Amino acid sequence: ESAILNEMEVDAAAAILVDADTGTVLYEQNAHAQRYPASITKVMTALLTLEAVDRGELTLETVVTASSALHTGIGEDASTADIQEGEQMRVIDLLYATLLPSANEACNILAEAVSGSVDAFVELMDQRAAELGMEDTHFANSHGYHDPDHYTTAYDISLMCREAMEHETFRTIVSSLNYTLP
Repeated sequence: ESAILNEMEVDAAAAILVDADTGTVLYEQNAHAQRYPASITKVMTALLTLEAVDRGELTLETVVTASSALHTGIGEDASTADIQEGEQMRVIDLLYATLLPSANEACNILAEAVSGSVDAFVELMDQRAAELGMEDTHFANSHGYHDPDHYTTAYDISLMCREAMEHETFRTIVSSLNYTLP
């Protein structure tokens, strides 16, 4: 019980406050209601990329080439880092592009680097979500551009973010104020 939490009013459709150390839910408001996650999706893309690095399948210095699939599932008004087909970038730079300017195409490039194809990566996203206990989540793409079959909950997002925060590289990127892509 907390007077602050009991009196707290959150102006949002859904919200959750979780103790980062214990995972204890301190406050929730519609935390299990399905919503469209938009760019918070990129946390899962970064998490899966960093787990591939941990397994030795990639390094942060691995250079990958943007294929013709870089715009898969992305509309004209999407956020971008203006990465072009054929452009070569390191995994670390793609992670920064994914998490800071929210570059949708960077997500697809990472998806191919991790899984060989965007579709295979999206399957991996759903598999990892299930492993994390994200019971009300389904991914349809690697970047979060709107798709009616792409949804999650505030509670599931908390599980995903808590896992991502276990990675020092993730914490470094998301606490950065800016980054200059080479």
